[in-house]
Amino acid sequence: MIEFSQVSKQFGDVEALEEVSLTIQDGEFVTLIGPSGCGKTTMLRIAAGLEAPSGGRVLVNGDTPENACSQHQIGVAFQRPALLASRTALKNVRMTLEITGREGALSPDELLTDFGLGDFHHHYPHQLSGGMQQRVNIAAALVHNPAILLLDEPFGALDELTRESMGEWLGGVLNRSSKTVIFVTHSVEEATILSDRVVVLSARPGRIAEVIEIGLPRPRSKAFRTDENFLREVARVRSSLYQAVELSA
Repeated sequence: MIEFSQVSKQFGDVEALEEVSLTIQDGEFVTLIGPSGCGKTTMLRIAAGLEAPSGGRVLVNGDTPENACSQHQIGVAFQRPALLASRTALKNVRMTLEITGREGALSPDELLTDFGLGDFHHHYPHQLSGGMQQRVNIAAALVHNPAILLLDEPFGALDELTRESMGEWLGGVLNRSSKTVIFVTHSVEEATILSDRVVVLSARPGRIAEVIEIGLPRPRSKAFRTDENFLREVARVRSSLYQAVELSA
């Protein structure tokens, strides 16, 4: 579904990514993790067609990211919810359909209800909690029913308990929808509980240090976080992250 081939990216004199190659299969949930400045968000933005690589290429379903975006195959949500203060939750979600022209995709009303916001359709962003705002944000990224969802630290601004609840909720939503997902996070636990594979990036310039397959059954609830198998996988990812940082030092 998404293929990075020897992708490099420079911003002036700063080399953000160096010859990154990665293939993400249809319906796979892949998380990018690594130290700050390692190029995680840059990879996501290149996949979304928001940045052009300096070298190498990216294919999305056999086409360029720009064409995939123009065909509305991609949904994107960032850490700060991109909601208009003058629009209700429902109207913010409907705006995606207005932009894409895909009125026959998913029902905004049903989607928000499925996201646990059935009683908040007509609330404005300032009337919603941070977690609720992010649910609306993700609903807006999903409502046109894209095949691919790109999520950049969507829970980074939330407290730990809300973040865990949102992670469980997102995992449930995506298990039912079979989307291909690239997820960026700084949280090892979050990466482990959500992912099929975790891609560990080295410090700048970002290179793939290791790709770790997460051998855990689904569904994975909050209660699973105390399971010894989960803790063992967390330790694997954390160890790989530490080694990536040390090798880059």
